[in-house]
Amino acid sequence: MTSDQINKAAMFRTSIAFSNANSTIVTLLPEFDGNLVTLKAKSQQIQTIGEQQKLDVTWITKQKNLLHDQLVALASDTARKLTAYAQLTHNAELKGEVNITETAFKRFADGELKDYAHIIYNHAQPIVDLLAQYAVTATTQTALLNAINSYNTILGDPRLGKITKSQATIQLAELFASADAVLADMDVAAKIIQTSQPVFYKGYLAARKVIKVGTTKLSMKIVVTETGSDEPVKGVSVRAVLVSDPTVILEKITAAKGGSNIKSMSAGNYHITFRKAGYADQTVTVSVNDGETTLVNIKLVKS
Repeated sequence: MTSDQINKAAMFRTSIAFSNANSTIVTLLPEFDGNLVTLKAKSQQIQTIGEQQKLDVTWITKQKNLLHDQLVALASDTARKLTAYAQLTHNAELKGEVNITETAFKRFADGELKDYAHIIYNHAQPIVDLLAQYAVTATTQTALLNAINSYNTILGDPRLGKITKSQATIQLAELFASADAVLADMDVAAKIIQTSQPVFYKGYLAARKVIKVGTTKLSMKIVVTETGSDEPVKGVSVRAVLVSDPTVILEKITAAKGGSNIKSMSAGNYHITFRKAGYADQTVTVSVNDGETTLVNIKLVKS
């Protein structure tokens, strides 16, 4: 899932949880219960597909890495033994073709690793009877060939994974679109009691809001300096309290240059109080808007 889809899926779950917590109210709303059941089902499908996408990618990656390491080990070991045979039998041509180090095998791209491993196998196979004292046997050759084939198979799986991912992407888009349609109907029903149940309606709207988790949003940038000298004031206690909900409290301390940043604040008006020993306390009221950075420049007076 994309980050936007992840955020919207979280909103679906929050809306469902809020509706369940207010079942005595939503039960009275036309068609709300039926739409809630539908939304729950679609939310679960979205979660299942999202989890499966992660599992598929993780499994393919782990398997590919495992088979890669196995092939590197077998191919480089056989190459080393073939090189020794070529050296001791004075076969310069063979040595030039099979003298591939383990480091080189590790650096090969996917297709190259498979091809060079096959070259080693093909050089050893016709003379396997001569290589017994070098510990290259029919058994080791079979193991090398199996490793080549297994690795070649896993190289095709990412393409299959892309097809599966593409299908999941289409399915997710359809699920999100249909879930949005269900929520639109729930919105219409909830609006019926906007006036009679204002607390519920406000909470419903809050639950319906998509929170962009994982994105960095600077809500407020604060700079505190000293009146007269304009020197930055370090170590100032900054306390922000949301006017509409005094339980929302944010606290920061200014840094060496008198600055402090507050991220991801809810939109609204805040009382901001600045305190530091040796200076007069100061309180200001500022507004924070979604998607905007509020700049607050404060000058403290020495007490």
